[in-house]
Amino acid sequence: MLFRKPKAGSYAIKPDYSVPLANLFDITAPAAATGEAEALCAAKLLTIHKNDEALAWRVALIENAQYSIDAQYYSWHADISGQWLISKLIEAADRGVRVRLLLDDIHTLGADRRIATLNRHKNIEVCIFNAFKHRWSSQFFRTFELLWSLKRLNHRMHNKLLIADNLTAIIGGRNIGDEYFSLDKTYIFRDLDLVVCGAAVERFSYSFDLFWNSPISKTAWRLIAFRPGRLNFRRMLKHLNKNLQNSQHIIQRIESIKNDFLKDSELQSRLISTHVEIVFDLPAKKSSPEESMAQVLNQRNLQTAKQLTVISAYFIPSQSLLASFKTLRDNGVRIQVLTNSLASIDVTAIFTGYERYRHQLLNMGVELYELRAEPEHHPELSTTSAQINFVSLHAKSIIYDSDEVYIGTLNLDPRSEFLNTEIGMFIKNDGLTRIVHNAFIDDLSNGSYWQVKYNGEGKLIWQYRDEIRTRQPARDFWQRVRKAIISLLPIQQHL
Repeated sequence: MLFRKPKAGSYAIKPDYSVPLANLFDITAPAAATGEAEALCAAKLLTIHKNDEALAWRVALIENAQYSIDAQYYSWHADISGQWLISKLIEAADRGVRVRLLLDDIHTLGADRRIATLNRHKNIEVCIFNAFKHRWSSQFFRTFELLWSLKRLNHRMHNKLLIADNLTAIIGGRNIGDEYFSLDKTYIFRDLDLVVCGAAVERFSYSFDLFWNSPISKTAWRLIAFRPGRLNFRRMLKHLNKNLQNSQHIIQRIESIKNDFLKDSELQSRLISTHVEIVFDLPAKKSSPEESMAQVLNQRNLQTAKQLTVISAYFIPSQSLLASFKTLRDNGVRIQVLTNSLASIDVTAIFTGYERYRHQLLNMGVELYELRAEPEHHPELSTTSAQINFVSLHAKSIIYDSDEVYIGTLNLDPRSEFLNTEIGMFIKNDGLTRIVHNAFIDDLSNGSYWQVKYNGEGKLIWQYRDEIRTRQPARDFWQRVRKAIISLLPIQQHL
């Protein structure tokens, strides 16, 4: 193991169409195209709805990579799934695969030694996006610096992307953590990812390279100062393996799912071949807000002819979004919004931002649906624990009419619009749009959502068929108290 040299420009490796992943997904070199954009937008797609399958596919891509793995995440937890995927990245690096790991710094508190030790591997390099200057493992000092340098540190990298061999990628709403893969013992997320294969992946790699080589991203060796004797890679690996020994029953279950994928003779026939438009924010998003993804989505919304369905875990409409909704409603377009209820949302503060627009949206004619938090309303979510307290929506998708869908990382809220960088893709394909539509909209008839509406007296009710609640669903009394207090704070622009 050697210490890294100072970071020079680093870029995606040119695809090799003879590697195992190319054979698995039947990826061939693109034919000479009339325009470069057309070749870059060709893709084969596979939706990932189930949480355990989302973890299995990530393991499969890492294990089958031959040349390079690029991982870019807003949050990577040191839990079962996070440690297992790190161990898989180390195994890949040991067999000669170049690994580039790009993490946002907002959730790295206490992880500096692990990051610096991981960075010692000669085939692994870790970069941190928009890092805190002070690296003390103290929440107090980190919060103090955040408040002191709020203008700079409020700008976060919300991207979620895994790329293997510049041929196959996974994009969607999931970070790396047990709650995204139905392994958490407190709550789990409902989410949506896509496996993307083919030439379109090069566009994702281009985005990754922009972030990796941005001056906002710092290499771990420059950012984190530890004496070499305190960075024992073998000791870290031993500790990692010991932790995973206690989770072998989970690992074996996910391995079984992964092996079923790799042996599936129908896999290639289940891939949807189409063309996609990949969109992303630049690393220095705040310097070019007019080019943000939120603006792109808002313009795309206005092109809807009959029905717009928004699936957004965090939904706080901006004035421009409200204006576009009003224009669509004036033109007779049906608008449905699926988001979290107070009971299901994982961040109570964000709900207060949505709540203040609820009456305005209903009066406009927008149909509002809020996720029911109780696990019994989501039997399709496999889990290793019978003690889950609640289920939360984490997907970010928009369905345009019946033939186009957006899938990515962007929530329709001020943070995604103005502060965070995001990435996503537009897919104009009837088949894929129908799959996404069925995955979420069918839940409306299965009791996974409340419809929020007015009763005859003009008061809000939460209804599913004959079941009606006149009081807003919440997890407990104290969540109602927290919401009431937070509602009084002037934090709208930071949500």
